[in-house]
Amino acid sequence: MDHRQPTKARCVELWTPARLAALTVALTSLLAAPMLARETIQIVGSSTQPRAADATINQAAPNTNTAGAATLTVESHHGNQNQRALLQFDLSVLPNVAVKAATMTLSVTSTNATNANRRTYGVFPLTSLFRESDVTWNTRVADLAWATAGGGGDFGGAATNTFRVSGTGSVNVDVTADYHNWYNATADYGELIKDQTENAAGAGFTTNFGSQEGSAANAPSLSVTFVQNVQNLTATPGNGSVTLSWKIPALIGAPTTAGEHYTGTLILRRANLPVNKGSVPTDGADPGLCATVGSGVVVFDDTSGAQTFTDNASDTCGAPANGTMYFYKVFLRDNLNFYSSQPIANGSTFTEEISAMPNATAATQEFSAWINATFSTDLAAPSLFPGSVVMVGAGTNLLFGVDPTTGLRKYLPAALGGPITSRSPLIDSGDSTLGKNVIYVADSDSLVYAIATDTGQILWAVNPTGATTNNFTGAASVELKSLNNVLTHDVVILGTDNGATTSGNQILGLDGNTGANSWTPIVGNSGGVSPMDIITSTPTVDYVNNAVWVTSHSACGMGQPSLWKLKLNPPGGVILTQNLGDMDVSPTLTFSSDVLFAATGGYHLNAGTCVSGNSTLLAINPATGATLASFTPNPTDGAIVGFPLVLGFTSPYTIVFSGAANVHAVQYDKTKNQFTALFTLPIQGPAAPIGYTGFSKVYVGSSDGFIHEIDLNSQTDDFDEYVNTVNTGSPAVIGNVSLDLSLARVYIATTDQRSYAYPFPF
Repeated sequence: MDHRQPTKARCVELWTPARLAALTVALTSLLAAPMLARETIQIVGSSTQPRAADATINQAAPNTNTAGAATLTVESHHGNQNQRALLQFDLSVLPNVAVKAATMTLSVTSTNATNANRRTYGVFPLTSLFRESDVTWNTRVADLAWATAGGGGDFGGAATNTFRVSGTGSVNVDVTADYHNWYNATADYGELIKDQTENAAGAGFTTNFGSQEGSAANAPSLSVTFVQNVQNLTATPGNGSVTLSWKIPALIGAPTTAGEHYTGTLILRRANLPVNKGSVPTDGADPGLCATVGSGVVVFDDTSGAQTFTDNASDTCGAPANGTMYFYKVFLRDNLNFYSSQPIANGSTFTEEISAMPNATAATQEFSAWINATFSTDLAAPSLFPGSVVMVGAGTNLLFGVDPTTGLRKYLPAALGGPITSRSPLIDSGDSTLGKNVIYVADSDSLVYAIATDTGQILWAVNPTGATTNNFTGAASVELKSLNNVLTHDVVILGTDNGATTSGNQILGLDGNTGANSWTPIVGNSGGVSPMDIITSTPTVDYVNNAVWVTSHSACGMGQPSLWKLKLNPPGGVILTQNLGDMDVSPTLTFSSDVLFAATGGYHLNAGTCVSGNSTLLAINPATGATLASFTPNPTDGAIVGFPLVLGFTSPYTIVFSGAANVHAVQYDKTKNQFTALFTLPIQGPAAPIGYTGFSKVYVGSSDGFIHEIDLNSQTDDFDEYVNTVNTGSPAVIGNVSLDLSLARVYIATTDQRSYAYPFPF
């Protein structure tokens, strides 16, 4: 064991495009040497970095945006004429690291502060999203105000750190605590810098700092010292064994002290449950083989640079038993025992994890392809470009972009204004009028975004209704110009979930390139539109019938519409409505758009309170909106979950749907307008089913800790993939499943605050 004190950290520099050639030469020489640890990157702020931002907000000009200015100004001035600076660095090059230190360097280009009148400035982490192109003293995104009364940015508590200014030159500020949080599932909205004593009398005190858009010599920079995670972590179960393999990464930054290098890995193991995020080794110490670290046991303690480990009967800490799922947490380490973990109380979010279940036969062995910790619960199905990227939303206002092969983050998660609760649509660059791989996201902060999936850059963000109560629970749908040449740009279509009204909700069509209204919003009880209750589902675009289908609640009764058919071309406008009772379920079309399947929510008044009851599956004529047939499970099974899965290219169609305690399959014959029950399988708290035509398997998440694989031919629940039990007697709730046909993997998110990938079929 090496208990020496850590030496001074090295610095890695994040390079601007003009310096990439020099970086290439430097890295070539570094990679020829032993792999060094605790790398440091100096990120020099630049307007060319897609996720960088800075601005001055001015209390005296509260509605003025300063995007593109060459300086950032901090001012204390009487009469509420203060100025504050906002600053955010692009951390895209550091998605899979554990931060050990972070220092911000600012260049004071001018100031009227002197040695006799030094000013103390505080650096605070912002707690709300801002957009450089929109931000003012009063507003943070478009016309969305700061939550703080009177504006000036949202932040709280004491400053992360303070610094003094008495003249021009560079100042360094330790902001490690903020970056620890931002690499631990807290949304990175950047920093706010302000005078610690505002409203100064007389002429006041003004300091100008170089900005990202100004002189390169005066640009702000951030020096980050870190340890990388291992890469390409896999787990292969055997008979009484689990073999782990991984890759020790190459340098992405510059070395610290000579001789300090990555020496190996430390692995924690736990049975049945993931190792808690707070279970991390202490930097500078070696806990030793078989030591208990939080909820995990050290089963591998290596300093030889090994990149594989077989956990079997020779494990002195206890051999793995067949039929038990084991979770492993793998820490890269250097020769001074610095680990790929955050040195803070609640542990490291982004340390690599994997799981596997040994067993006597290959058919009964189970393993995850990867585990990605998000540390917030979101049960929406992950979005994906098959084989390219998996996008996972989180309840902590984060959107993760994950490599589907390795499970590593492609970039630090994009920080949004609110939680994402539904599966967001992805459009590839070949079909998108933006010419980029893009995901359209709607959140509970009343905002809608276009986000580049390659970088996590927010391309645009809008508050399309101008209100703060029009949250978005359901996801958007996208009408593509490539399938409707009448359009100028793609159109993003979604409905509001404004619980303050049962009649004034809206359906919006936004320009996919800008976020502006593409067609006039359809507002309930306005302009001849019927009352419109909340919309919690995702619209369905129907190119065959030139329509968009939307379901809504209906004030817990039959007195107002709950099924809406809107025009695609010309865009917007209501074609017809049907009063079918409250509807939560997203409507689903057949392949040829000859039948629309939807479901009532079974809502009814009980002692004056609207409660959910038993749902009914409906077959609807897309031309007329008329109900062709209905099916209520027997025995009744509460509300239908999510959406009905429709399989088959022609009638008769197979429809699979989940209720409260069962998964049901029915057949619908269009020639007879008739449902026929096929089977019902009991599954605890099933999520919405997913599958595809031509494949006999259907996959369903559940509240019992398993992903269920249903065989449509045998009509059986034929294999259950174990995820975990969270804690004794309380299994993980598994959300909606996504299928990646390119890699043959299923992706899920769970209440254990992680997302998982598993090979399929099981």
